[in-house]
Amino acid sequence: MRAFVALEISSPEVLEAILAFQRELSATGADLKIVERENIHFTIKFLGEITQGQAQEVDERLSRLRLNRTDVELRGVGAFPSIGRPNVVWVGVPPTHEERVRPIAQGAIAALAGIGEEDRRPFTAHATLARVRSARGASGLIPLLHSSSDRPFGEVRLTELKLKSSLLGPRGPTYTDVGVYPLA
Repeated sequence: MRAFVALEISSPEVLEAILAFQRELSATGADLKIVERENIHFTIKFLGEITQGQAQEVDERLSRLRLNRTDVELRGVGAFPSIGRPNVVWVGVPPTHEERVRPIAQGAIAALAGIGEEDRRPFTAHATLARVRSARGASGLIPLLHSSSDRPFGEVRLTELKLKSSLLGPRGPTYTDVGVYPLA
């Protein structure tokens, strides 16, 4: 099973603000694959292909964690690898709120050491909004990204970690909750 651990963005108001921005992204004419509302989340750890036994081990390890829930503001749009060369468009959190998410991420990542793919990049709280398929339309996309670098989307309470499976299909991935781990 292809799997990852995530924090979902559950606030309807925040999701509506994100969807409104995604419509603005689409209106630029850029060649984008917009992430579906139900698939918007903070990825904590991408595990990749894991066995059923590894999934059970992930479940056991995450069940033992005692991490605190927190409120975070979603603010600012960016892109990987950069706004000038966007491949992935994301919404992030301000630095002070990054410090609220980081203990959750670090706790989960440490608990899952040795399982799944290793990622040497430091954790950055972000939710992917769109993937750029080609350079077509970038001339409209890049100015919107620059002007949205401090755009507010609202605040969300992070209340649970989720182990999710990802089934890739012709229309994009379908995510299914495999395990839910409440935050204290």
